[in-house]
Amino acid sequence: MRALLTGGAGNIGRVALSRLLQAGHDVTVLDAVPLPEGLGAASIVADLTQPAALDGLPEPPEAIVHLAAIPNPFVATWDRVLAINMLTTFNVLRYAAEKGVPRVVFGSSESASGWGIHGRFYRPDYLPIAEKHRDLPSEVYSYTKAFGDQLCAGFSREYGLTTLALRYTYVVYEPHYAGFLGGVRADAPRDALGATYAWIDVRDVAEAIALALVADVPTGSHEAFYLTARDQCGTVSTAELARRNWGDDPPVPLDQTYYGDEPSRSFFDIRKAGSMLGWKPAWDLGRLLRERP
Repeated sequence: MRALLTGGAGNIGRVALSRLLQAGHDVTVLDAVPLPEGLGAASIVADLTQPAALDGLPEPPEAIVHLAAIPNPFVATWDRVLAINMLTTFNVLRYAAEKGVPRVVFGSSESASGWGIHGRFYRPDYLPIAEKHRDLPSEVYSYTKAFGDQLCAGFSREYGLTTLALRYTYVVYEPHYAGFLGGVRADAPRDALGATYAWIDVRDVAEAIALALVADVPTGSHEAFYLTARDQCGTVSTAELARRNWGDDPPVPLDQTYYGDEPSRSFFDIRKAGSMLGWKPAWDLGRLLRERP
């Protein structure tokens, strides 16, 4: 498949590129910075906030993976996060609709729910949080991801695009492993109020992207998927984190069939990604600790 990968020069993008090439796709990367040489893909340097950035492609791809974005509200001003994240997503969807590109895979975030990066920490209706749970974003990055999901849904409804929004949690990748695992190995408790401790290895994100590109989903539909490691990285169970966050009068309802013998499973429900994409995380804390001493 001929695929366009926006943001392919980024930390997630480079791993996703490698996985897509391994799957046999013909990938072109479009990013604001050049793709390092030797990664096996054509590279286009362009500003996706400008609609003409995509009009210069020699031919429309068969699918687009849209990862280009400001990744959090801490590395840029709020107006820049809003402008870049919303304009790039709109321009990708506009191009897909106008050129007849049938599928867009959108790099979303669990922050769209309101329980990732957040300004105010709301009480969830139940745990684990599933795709049908209401969204309560409360800061600019979360808004851009929630609005991005809504743009995808709107373009699916209006133009018949097939759109898949991947709501992955905090992503651990090469520059982060040492610090992340150092914190996991430390004796200090990780049970802060308002934290979910949800995380995911970048290789599992890349696998989900590869699966979403070819998944058998209804044509013209919009689907969102939570992606996270099976386990959260706190030091107490998810039920105890919920009790500390929101009290027990009444407690937040927990799906006991989900948590069962795994009391530290994530705050987010990954069953839909399993059933519709055939995805399951390959990396948990135990494996990561064993393989990266």
